[in-house]
Amino acid sequence: MANKRQRILFFPFNLLSHYLRCLVLADSYNKADYEIKFLSSDQYNGFVEAHGYDVFSCQGFDAEYVMACTNNFSFDWLNEKDLERVLLGQVKCINAMKADVVIGDVAPTLKMAAELSGVKHISLVNGYMTRYYAATRKIPKKHKAYELIQQLPPRFADALTTMGEKLAFRKIQAPFNGLRKKYGLRRVNDYLEELEGTENLICDMPELFPQKFLPQSYRFIGPLIYQYPEDQCSWSNLAEMEKPIICVCMGSTGDWESLRFLNDPYYNKYTIITAGDKARVLSAPHILARDFINLNKVLEKSSLMICHGGNGTIYTGISNGVFMLCLASHFEQDYNIEALERQGYGKSAADFQESDWKAEICFHCERYKIRQPA
Repeated sequence: MANKRQRILFFPFNLLSHYLRCLVLADSYNKADYEIKFLSSDQYNGFVEAHGYDVFSCQGFDAEYVMACTNNFSFDWLNEKDLERVLLGQVKCINAMKADVVIGDVAPTLKMAAELSGVKHISLVNGYMTRYYAATRKIPKKHKAYELIQQLPPRFADALTTMGEKLAFRKIQAPFNGLRKKYGLRRVNDYLEELEGTENLICDMPELFPQKFLPQSYRFIGPLIYQYPEDQCSWSNLAEMEKPIICVCMGSTGDWESLRFLNDPYYNKYTIITAGDKARVLSAPHILARDFINLNKVLEKSSLMICHGGNGTIYTGISNGVFMLCLASHFEQDYNIEALERQGYGKSAADFQESDWKAEICFHCERYKIRQPA
């Protein structure tokens, strides 16, 4: 008698980047041993179904509201009422579908749901969001405390940042512990511990996000980079383009309006390829716009990438040796950008004037020409 396939339910946060890296992980499982289903998403079911997976409906968080809160350094979305609504929906789904394993990617209530349902919980995490991150999570430039912290000696600033962060994570955890008490679950110390699963997969490189005293429940699996089909990159003549190529990839959360200056005729000395600019904010003759591109194929021929600092994007840039100028859309991307700056892979463009943009773009395009074989 054949062994019964284990059923895995994926719970990605409702942003494209999270769905795509969950799909990469799902594709690594042997389909003879596992039956895989994904949390339904009006925006991203097409990607899931293209990979041959079924979807299931379940309560979730409003991604637009969450991102609006995140951009304002607010955790109001983690209130007890919404947490309980999502938690009970997850428990209902897990039990109804007789799941053996649940996998979450920014699914804050899934730890509690797995404990209540008695199933294994695997958590996809970024290196900067573990309790074991060896560096300091710096206060982002948009935060109201940034200017004050900048005036302090670095060691004191880091110590004060870490102290304040611990207090904040404990405060954020309060509504979770209210629910834990209500449903007879053990108390958890802080929000970072609440994000942990039975097993934790760090989707980063240790060189960028070093860890200390990492327990056996954690392991680095490296970045999960989604590869779009080659036909998504419809420029067969990339290698023949005479102008330097600049790739602009701002993900599903990026601020395209801040790059409107690239429409200026000054930049027609470059070929600018954009990915994800659905409103076509950048639409001058020297700009080639697509909703999706095969990023690897474009970066193979690019002099420079302008991006939001998203996880999959930065690793594709690193693997292709392309320098990155970054404009974060939320504070977690700031952590990525800090790591890029430490390793020399890129820099923040948050404070750039247009003269800075022109100088940086010119420098990297000329540098790229010098690196090319004769």
